[in-house]
Amino acid sequence: MRVHDEQKRRAANAVRLGVLTLGVCLLGLASLSRAGGQNTTAQSRVVAVKSDPSGAMIWKKDGRDYTCTNTLTPGTVELTFHGDNDVQRLKVRRFGYSARNLDVKPTDKEVDAVLDPKNYQSSFGVLSDAAPDFKQMSDALKKEFEKTLLLDQEAFRCAPFDLAWILLYKNETEAADLDVVLKLDRSFGGPAFRLASHAANSQERFQKMGQVALENGIAEILGRFHRIAAKFPDVKVIRVIGYYATTETVLDTRSITSVQTHLEAYNPVLNGPVRPASGLAMRTTVGTVRHDVFEDQDAERTITFVMPAAQIPDTLDKKAITDAVLAVGEIITGRVQE
Repeated sequence: MRVHDEQKRRAANAVRLGVLTLGVCLLGLASLSRAGGQNTTAQSRVVAVKSDPSGAMIWKKDGRDYTCTNTLTPGTVELTFHGDNDVQRLKVRRFGYSARNLDVKPTDKEVDAVLDPKNYQSSFGVLSDAAPDFKQMSDALKKEFEKTLLLDQEAFRCAPFDLAWILLYKNETEAADLDVVLKLDRSFGGPAFRLASHAANSQERFQKMGQVALENGIAEILGRFHRIAAKFPDVKVIRVIGYYATTETVLDTRSITSVQTHLEAYNPVLNGPVRPASGLAMRTTVGTVRHDVFEDQDAERTITFVMPAAQIPDTLDKKAITDAVLAVGEIITGRVQE
């Protein structure tokens, strides 16, 4: 009977100890929450976004990349904040202007972005010694771009790239070429684009990367700039160059050099009189071991589309333009030279 009572007493003590421990833990969590001044409950806020000029697309940061909200400024977006000190990031972009990042706090009801027009304003530059008629054509191209494509809010609504610059120049045959240079988002084309870039066969790599890139906005670039260039018969080639950041796996050779010092003992009778009389000597050996390693490194690469201006279909249909590029155009990939 005493043994049975003792077991019951121990069990009751264990239950009381467990309840006490749980209470202490809950009290500690509550204290930490109060001490941090941080409300951990997710709260949604509607934020108004404006820009100068208006008509810019609002992108919401999702992880390391941005997701298009398909909302133009002025407009509103719903953001979720995880605490009073949380900050959400938006990107406001409009083709021809420099994109602008905005940090939004839970207390913000409205944010505003002023977009820099330098990307298109510095475009269409020509050499100072260019012929007067060529300078006039470059100026006319810029004016046509500004009054049509630059003001079209439907152009490139959710395209994952920004304009870097536009250049009109004469090639080696004295024909006029129009270059449109784009900065592609790191997420451009998604996994399909990255997978295509690792195709072993070069022809397959060009075709697959080209198809993905055309579907993600390059076809629209070719189509819309074709409509501008069509008013200038001297423009024979349209070249779209997109450069993007990527991560590459490279093979590197590493060398490891080791220096070892040994204390040797010897027998003066057997080893001869050239050794120190103490019978001890220090010997140093140097060795080098080389081995290959694979490592990831950041790199900038380019994908270029070269199309005869007259061969670009007068449409914004992606499939029609893609078929034309694969039939008569040229796709070139390379690495940006440092």
